[in-house]
Amino acid sequence: MDFDDLDKLMRAHEQGDDRVIQPGTYLIARLDGRSFTLLTKTTCHFESPFDVRFSDMMIEAVRHLMCGCGFNIMYGYTESDEISLLFHPEDQSFGRKARKILSVLAGETSAAFSLRLGKPVSFDCRLCEFADERLVVDYFRWRQQDSLRNALNVPIVIGCCADKD
Repeated sequence: MDFDDLDKLMRAHEQGDDRVIQPGTYLIARLDGRSFTLLTKTTCHFESPFDVRFSDMMIEAVRHLMCGCGFNIMYGYTESDEISLLFHPEDQSFGRKARKILSVLAGETSAAFSLRLGKPVSFDCRLCEFADERLVVDYFRWRQQDSLRNALNVPIVIGCCADKD
């Protein structure tokens, strides 16, 4: 089998899970730190329930995601070890392929936070798709209530990127 035929065959298997986020839907990515309880309490000894150093690193990670990754993100929210990002409805990054959005955001967040912390950490990413604005508002209400319920780091909202038009 020549290379072109083999390449076509293998790419078909690789792209089997390339689900595309439908146009007209509101997209939110939620990133969550992996094993951050161990990181914050044992490895880095951050203050509980709030540590300004940790909060500042999370804010800078959100800024990086909003301003430095090429996505068109309208709204960023962070609390505890998680970040929620609301994409502009017309964002077409990676052809709206879920697999690419998930992997790039998880990698960018992990790298941005790791560089600030000076230790490797990782984040996972999941996507939420909503048909209307009411559900978007409910999503962010849910995340804020979760923060208050758990008395976690103060929620921070980052509404825009100064570098964007």
